[in-house]
Amino acid sequence: MKRARILQTVLTGMLIIMLLPFIPGKAEAAVPAHSEAFYVNDFANVIDEKTENYMVNYGVKLYQETGAQVVLVTVNSTNGVSMEKYATSLFNSWGVGSADKNNGLLLLLSIKDDDYWAVPGKGLENELNSGVISKILSASLEPDFAAKKYSAGANKTYGSFIQKLGGSYSETLGTRSYVSDNAGILPQATKDYLNQSSNRYAATTGSGIYVVTVKNTGGKSLQDYTYAKFAGVAAGPRDVMLVLDIGGDNYHVLQGKSIDRVLTNERVSGILNTVLEPKFAAKDYAGGATGTANAFYSFFLTRADAASGQAAGSAASATASTVSKAPVTPKEPVKLVPVSRSKGMMILGIFLVLVALISLAASARNRYVARYGIRLNPHNPRNIRRYGVWTGQAGYGYSQRRRYRQPHHHNHSSAGSSSSSSSSSFWGSNSGGGGSSSGGGAGRYSSRDDDDDDDRNQGGGGYSGGGGAGRYSSRDDDDDSNSGGGGSASSGGGVGRHG
Repeated sequence: MKRARILQTVLTGMLIIMLLPFIPGKAEAAVPAHSEAFYVNDFANVIDEKTENYMVNYGVKLYQETGAQVVLVTVNSTNGVSMEKYATSLFNSWGVGSADKNNGLLLLLSIKDDDYWAVPGKGLENELNSGVISKILSASLEPDFAAKKYSAGANKTYGSFIQKLGGSYSETLGTRSYVSDNAGILPQATKDYLNQSSNRYAATTGSGIYVVTVKNTGGKSLQDYTYAKFAGVAAGPRDVMLVLDIGGDNYHVLQGKSIDRVLTNERVSGILNTVLEPKFAAKDYAGGATGTANAFYSFFLTRADAASGQAAGSAASATASTVSKAPVTPKEPVKLVPVSRSKGMMILGIFLVLVALISLAASARNRYVARYGIRLNPHNPRNIRRYGVWTGQAGYGYSQRRRYRQPHHHNHSSAGSSSSSSSSSFWGSNSGGGGSSSGGGAGRYSSRDDDDDDDRNQGGGGYSGGGGAGRYSSRDDDDDSNSGGGGSASSGGGVGRHG
C-alpha cells in the first residue's frame, strides 16, 4: 500500500510538470497575427481608411529605401498585460525590422487602457533613444490621444518616426489626371483627393485608379464604354477604372491585364457590393467613388511590399535597446487568456481523470489485500464465475487464472509451492499465505494560386484582358494570406505615455 501511494504521488507530480506550459497565466501574452498591411494593424478600429492608406504608403517607402520598419498597432485592451510586455511580444512575434540591423519600431495604442507604448530595436538607439521617443510621443501623440482623436494622433506620430529614420512623409506629386467627371456630379474636393491619391500611391504600387462618371454611354453597353474609355485615357496594364453610369443607374470596373489574376472579378465584386452599392443606391456618388477608390488603394498597398510580409512573422536573434521603462498599471486588469488554454485544460482534465481512476483501483485492491490477502474481491460474481467459490485458500485466483489462460499446461499450486503468473502489475507484486504469486494484479511577400481563369473574358480596349465586374455580379473569393520570416527581436524596454 505504501509503495502504491509513492508511485501515485510520483506519477501525479510528473503529469503536473508536463502540463505546466499549458496552464494559463497572467504573464503570457496572446499575440494576434498581423494584418495584411503589416505596417498598420488597427484591431481597435479607430483609424480611418484614408489615414491608414497614407501611413502604409510611407511605411512601405521607408522599408524599401532604408530597410527600417515602423509598425502601428491599436488594440481595445491588453487585458491585464503590461503595455511594455504586450508591445515587446508583438515586436518579437512579428519580427519588426531586419534581423541584422534590428532597426524596427512598434507603436502600440491601447484604447480602453488609455495608454500607449513604443518599442525600438537596439539598432535605432542613435536615431530613436528614449529621450527622442518621449519628445515625439509628447508632441505628436499625447494631445490627440487625450482628446480621443486617434487617427490624427497616429498619423502625426507615425510621420514623425518615419522622418526621424530618414524617410519622407510627403512628396511632390505628379499631375496626371485620374478623374473624368463627365456627369458633373463630383465635388472639387473629391476630384482633388482622387487625383492626389492615385498620383501618390501609383508611385509606390504601380497602379492608378481612374474614376469616370457618365450620363449617357452613347448607345454602347456599359462594358463596351468602359473598354473604350480605358483605352482612350491610355490606362496602364496595372491600372483600374471605375465607371459610374448615372443615367443608366449602373457601374462597372475594369482592371488591367497584368493584375486581373490578382485583383479578380470576384474580389472587385466584393468591393463593389460592400463599399459602392450602399452609397450608389443612396445617390451619394462622391462617397461611393471615394470609398471604392480607397478600397482599391488599400488592396494594392498591402501587396506593394512583398518583403514586408517576409520580414514579419518570426523573431530572429538580435539585441533590443533598453530605454527608460515607465511602469504601467492598466486601468481595467482582466486576465489574458492564452491561445493554448483550451487545449491545455482539456489535456489536464484527461490526465486528472486517469489519475483518479488509477487511484480508485489501487485503493480497492489494497483493501482486498488487507481483508482477504489477495488483490481481488473473491465474492464478486465475475470472479466467482472465473475462479470458483473462495474458501480462504491463499492461491485463489492467481494459479487458477494461469490454468485458465493456458489450458494445455498442467501447473498445480498447493501450500508450500510457488506459482507465477504470466502477467505483471504496474503496482508490483503481493504474496499470499503458503504460496508465492507475482504479477496478475488488478488493473495551431504573399503568393497565391488563382483558379479563376475560366471567369475572365477577353475584351477590347487598352491594356485590359479581363471582363471586369459590374453592379449585378457577385461571387465569392478566397482570401490571400501572408507568410513571414526574418525580422528582429526585442528583449524589452520602450517608452510609454507617462515615461
